Amino acid sequence: MSETQPLYRPFRPPESEPTISLNWKVLGVIVTTVALCTLSILFYLRVIFQERYGAPMEDQLRAYATLAAREARTAESEASLREALVDLPFELRVERENGGPLSTSPSIPAVIDILERGEVSALDEPGEFYLRKIDTLYYAVVKMSDRTTVVALPYRMRSEMLFPASIAVVLLLMGLILAAWRVIRALLRPVGELMEGVKRVGSGDFSSRVPVRSPDELGTLVSAFNAMSEQIEQVIESKRRLLFDVSHELRTPLTRMGIVISMLPPGKSKDRLERNANELATMITELLENERLAVLGAEIVEEQLDLVDLARKVIDSFMDEEDRFRFDTLTEELTIYGDLQRLTVALRNLMSNALKYSDPTANPVEVTVFPDDDGARVTVRDYGIGIPEESLDKVFEPFYRTDESRTRTTGGYGLGLSLTKSIIDAHGGTIRVESKMGEGTTIMIWLPDRRQGVDAREEPMQESA
Repeated sequence: MSETQPLYRPFRPPESEPTISLNWKVLGVIVTTVALCTLSILFYLRVIFQERYGAPMEDQLRAYATLAAREARTAESEASLREALVDLPFELRVERENGGPLSTSPSIPAVIDILERGEVSALDEPGEFYLRKIDTLYYAVVKMSDRTTVVALPYRMRSEMLFPASIAVVLLLMGLILAAWRVIRALLRPVGELMEGVKRVGSGDFSSRVPVRSPDELGTLVSAFNAMSEQIEQVIESKRRLLFDVSHELRTPLTRMGIVISMLPPGKSKDRLERNANELATMITELLENERLAVLGAEIVEEQLDLVDLARKVIDSFMDEEDRFRFDTLTEELTIYGDLQRLTVALRNLMSNALKYSDPTANPVEVTVFPDDDGARVTVRDYGIGIPEESLDKVFEPFYRTDESRTRTTGGYGLGLSLTKSIIDAHGGTIRVESKMGEGTTIMIWLPDRRQGVDAREEPMQESA
């Protein structure tokens, strides 16, 4: 004998631990971002402090300039000038009273140019020392007895760097935050995909699977969700197959039962048996049609039909209860393509339910047919007992009934609306129910114009009047 496969297979998470836990990944992103932000701020503060404490450095520059001038006071040639400055990182220009100027660099301006063009400094001592800034460089002018020395100081003011540095730090911090956000978003991407998978499963798409992108805790959770979806899909598929197979097999004994009942003598017993057999045959027919549409994916037989004429014929089929309907239409003819037999069943189910849950002495059931949004719309409204709000999302489920007693006064097995929805779905349409307790129920159907190739789509229904 072959081993029986269990219906439920328990999910087993991976035996090996995740290489890197999700917690460690998120922590790593946070620590890296904080470290880089700290370094950026430190760099920025360094620029600020260098600017703020630049003024005290100018006092030191005066001392350095005076020292350089003293070292060069005996130089009589450019060679001797360079030799005197071998241990000092300065460039000098010496203007003598007797003799031409000596300079270690041709770019150093003359004294008169420095005094005329340079920005005045608070450190000036007229006749002895002048500190001037030209562009971004400082020049110190030191006057001695027979010569004046210009010292080009290796120091640049940082004020012009403050604004660019601020912009650079802001952009860097924004870039780091954006990069961290993108990394965390990538790490948590399975959460969004898992939410979408949950929504699809909640809407009845049990074939939905979420890709496993990492071996961490989220990957394990996604694997568990996929296993759960697969098991639910198998369970529902097995249930539908079972309903279909059992319903199909019941037809043979039911046929035999009908033959035996027809041979009984007339009487109450025969009538009661025939009524029960007919109810059972109706239930089996609805089950087979419902599961054929849902499980086997049977294609509808499309033909041209007049929806207005079809609605009138369904109303006429209720024989002595025709006066309980009020029919309204915006057009005397509304041609669509659909399955005449199945649409007849769908409309009859809706009208039968409206009559069943309405008071015969109350307002009549309103049936309207009119063209709308590349198709046709049918509404069936009653003024009966209504449907509880918590049951509105369940009325199209097989075997669901708001009246749990299943008494003969209400009858039915909770298959009519389920079959109706399957028929409308097979046509690519939509069906919606609105109801208030004590005020009545309105069921709205929208059918696409299949001649124009309109695909099945979710389409918002208009609010009932």
